[in-house]
Amino acid sequence: MTSRILHIDDDPIILELVKSVFSGDPSIVVVSCLNAHDALEVVKDLRPDLILSDISMPDMGGLELAHNLKQIDAIADVPIIFLSGRSRDLEVYDSFRKLAAIVLQKPVDPSYLRSKVMQLLAETALAAAEKAKA
Repeated sequence: MTSRILHIDDDPIILELVKSVFSGDPSIVVVSCLNAHDALEVVKDLRPDLILSDISMPDMGGLELAHNLKQIDAIADVPIIFLSGRSRDLEVYDSFRKLAAIVLQKPVDPSYLRSKVMQLLAETALAAAEKAKA
């Protein structure tokens, strides 16, 4: 089974870094967007299994994006990993941590990111299997 990851970041270097983390794994497809508006356009058709989002982006930040995503029934339960380039973001947005499964500081260690993503994907798949049994 292929897992779909939607990654949103206004920094093309970070987009490429994340793609490279998963490039050797045929079970993961990463779809990248440079801004939140583009992400909202593709998310319904993509139906990602996990979302990675920068917190600080022009026009619409990661938190506003997360609020918008939670309003879409088909993906409301998809886990979100926030990435932040500024440590103060992690403190300022602490009250919004409930929107994310994890908040990570950039630059994130690629192996740590991969580990957390794989963990969340496994947990999500298990929860879906249990829900299907019920």
